[in-house]
Amino acid sequence: MFQQISIVLLLLLWATMFHRGACGTSLQLPCNEKDQSALLVFKLGVVNHSKMLPSWSNEQDCCAWRGVYCDNSTGRVTKLDLKQQYLEGEINLSLLQIEFLNYLDLSLNGFTSLNAPFDDTHASFPNVQFLDLSFNDDLHVDNLRWLSQLSSLKYLNLSQINLQNETNWLQFMQLHPSLVDLRLASCRLTNISPSMKYANFSSLLNLDLSGNHFVSELPYWLFNLTSISNIDLSFNLLQGPIPKSLLSLRNLKFLRLNDNEINGSIPEWLGQHEQLQYLGLSENMFHGSIPSSIGNLSSLVKLSISSSLLSGNLPTSLGQLFNLKSLSIGGESLSGVLYENHFSNLSNLEELVLSAPFAFDLASHWIPPFQLTGITISNANLGPKFPEWLYSQGSLVYLEVPNSSISYINGDLFWKFVANITQLNLSKNTISADLTNITLNSELIFMDHNNFTGGLPLISANVIYLDLSRNSFYGPISPFFCHKLGMENNLDYLDIAFNLLTGGVPDCWEYWKGLSFLFMESNMLTGELPSSMDSFIDLIALDLHNNNLSGNFSLDLSNVTNLEFINIRENNFSGIVPTKMPHGMEVMLLGSNQFEGNIPPQLCNLSSLIQLDLFHNKLSGSIPQCISDIPSLGGAERTSHYPFEFNLYTKGQELNYRDYGLRRTLDLSYNNFSGEIPTQVFKLVQLQSLNLSRNHFTGKISREIGSMKNLESLDLSSNKLDGEIPGSISSLSFLSFLNLSYNDFMGQIPIGTQIQGFVASSFAGNPGLCGAPLPINCTGESVNVDVSKQNGGSNDDAFETDSLYLGMGVGFAVGFWGLLGSLFLNRTWRHAYIRFLNYVADQLHVFVAVKFNSFSATLSSWF
Repeated sequence: MFQQISIVLLLLLWATMFHRGACGTSLQLPCNEKDQSALLVFKLGVVNHSKMLPSWSNEQDCCAWRGVYCDNSTGRVTKLDLKQQYLEGEINLSLLQIEFLNYLDLSLNGFTSLNAPFDDTHASFPNVQFLDLSFNDDLHVDNLRWLSQLSSLKYLNLSQINLQNETNWLQFMQLHPSLVDLRLASCRLTNISPSMKYANFSSLLNLDLSGNHFVSELPYWLFNLTSISNIDLSFNLLQGPIPKSLLSLRNLKFLRLNDNEINGSIPEWLGQHEQLQYLGLSENMFHGSIPSSIGNLSSLVKLSISSSLLSGNLPTSLGQLFNLKSLSIGGESLSGVLYENHFSNLSNLEELVLSAPFAFDLASHWIPPFQLTGITISNANLGPKFPEWLYSQGSLVYLEVPNSSISYINGDLFWKFVANITQLNLSKNTISADLTNITLNSELIFMDHNNFTGGLPLISANVIYLDLSRNSFYGPISPFFCHKLGMENNLDYLDIAFNLLTGGVPDCWEYWKGLSFLFMESNMLTGELPSSMDSFIDLIALDLHNNNLSGNFSLDLSNVTNLEFINIRENNFSGIVPTKMPHGMEVMLLGSNQFEGNIPPQLCNLSSLIQLDLFHNKLSGSIPQCISDIPSLGGAERTSHYPFEFNLYTKGQELNYRDYGLRRTLDLSYNNFSGEIPTQVFKLVQLQSLNLSRNHFTGKISREIGSMKNLESLDLSSNKLDGEIPGSISSLSFLSFLNLSYNDFMGQIPIGTQIQGFVASSFAGNPGLCGAPLPINCTGESVNVDVSKQNGGSNDDAFETDSLYLGMGVGFAVGFWGLLGSLFLNRTWRHAYIRFLNYVADQLHVFVAVKFNSFSATLSSWF
């Protein structure tokens, strides 16, 4: 009976609770009108291209809007989370006037401005505890005064926001003693107040100031944050040694100082920081050896140390860090041999990175105590045979052993071992192996700079990135490209350049439409390009230079909208210059081919073009005046792009460039262009290199050349240009190479430090030119004026000077006709010799006249 009563009571209790829950739901208050109004004001400034806020309307309760969270019992908005919603426009901080708002996250969007409409400095928003505006990359905030009104703030993240104009950021942060987590990474901050003794961060546990522009020693106030556990000051310009006051931070668990300029030795006392779990000291300027006391940091989970100035052996005490999961050591001056006891107790190690010239003395049967997920050993002496102990690592996700003196692999064992590894890097070794019958399966494969031979290996559909360049692969490429994978391949990047590959380019490109980067340069490929090569969808870069390809380049690439870079130099392509290019094309290298005809005006429509190379073709006609319509060569701002690598003829030599989109070049040399150089060419003010040499250009150099303020290299040699060299050329302060030789310029070379700094050969072959740096004075007349002034203008002196000239003239005439008259049979020699005689006569005249005047003055003083 008692059991039955209990069951009835439980049922009644359940029914009561259900009834209350149902009533509570039905009686939930709607969104507060003030809150809804503040949200709609915020929405007015938002540019919502992604249509992520369609629910924000008066027709729906704001508590049901996307990203809005309300208190169930009051209907008041307490949280707004709109991170990564692709929002743009303005952040209106009227949101902070939502009375019970305690959480605001607008991170990972595209906002560009911030508006704080409340002017009342006594206004307070005491409920806001969490504020995240980070990773709005184009957002500039000039001051942080509005932060002072958030009196209860505990979490603040403004990372990746431009705060470079706010020099008092630290003072505003100190107004929040409740702050637990402060993140200001990559904010372009410059003032870290290194001399300030104390900062009011009594609750702070996490501080992230990485990626700023601090140039100072580590600040004093940092070492008074006794409660702090995490400090990240990486990627700055911090200097000086690590002060011993760091020991006062006894709760420190996470310390990142990597990628700075901290110097001195790594202190021995650092081993007393027993709480440290993460220590990042890589990429600094430490010298000396790695202290053995680091082995006392038994709590360490991750350790990173590197510097080009570190020396000595790796201490064996590191092998005692049994909690260590990640170990990274680097330094080109480190040395010594690694033995088994360097790794003896690293049973939890998952990631091993060694970049130093270490040698390894490990028993062939040695089995490590760890199972790694990733290993990188570079610039070491790991070979010559691929180490046997690595075969024991069955959990590897990535294997990187570049530049490690490996020359031999056990083919059957090795390729089976790496079949399931995601990333494989064997580059810059000397491995010899025939890969004709090998199928590669890793997603990312780096095997460049080796001695691999045979035909190109096959790949599975898993491969995304494949670099087989600078090996000795030979034979046709059709087996590789025309091999069906059975499913859609994922290959995005392919580099088979600098091999011995032969034959034609196959017509199998329908299998490779997803390629973004295709590099096949410096092989021995022949024939015409198949029309299917214009079927790429995502292609960004195409490099086919230095092959034996021929025929008309008739590919229609205008619909390959991502294409930015094309290099087909040093082939035998003919016909007209290709024009079917996308508007976003940036680099066109078409030199050393057989293209004919004029420069097509369609090239002027390529608004992003920054480098045009038509060197050494058979082009003729004039330069189209529309060339100044290309904004990226004119006044448009420079933008960066993928770092393409190529050779560029500039500054009188062929140089290798790794270009990030900053260079602007125009090379039309070694062609048959004629006519005057249009003034529009000299309006391309962003150009850094202009080469129009070895053509048939006539006329004068426009004075507009002085506006080309970025010009570093100018070559107008071997043309038929005439007139004077414009004086405005002296204002080109960045000009480091100049060649105006073998034209018909005349007059005095413009005077300016920049111009006179060039060698005489820069002006050779212009018989009418004079002045430094040529050894030819411009006229004797200017010298005569100076001499007469020194003589006081007396008639006697003038008579003596005339007599001197007469004597010199007769002497030179006799010598000339008697000994060197035959020079007149050769026009070039004649001009050169006459310039030489004029120079000698001028110099001799000045010397004799000055000496004579001095002697006359001395005689006068005697009498």
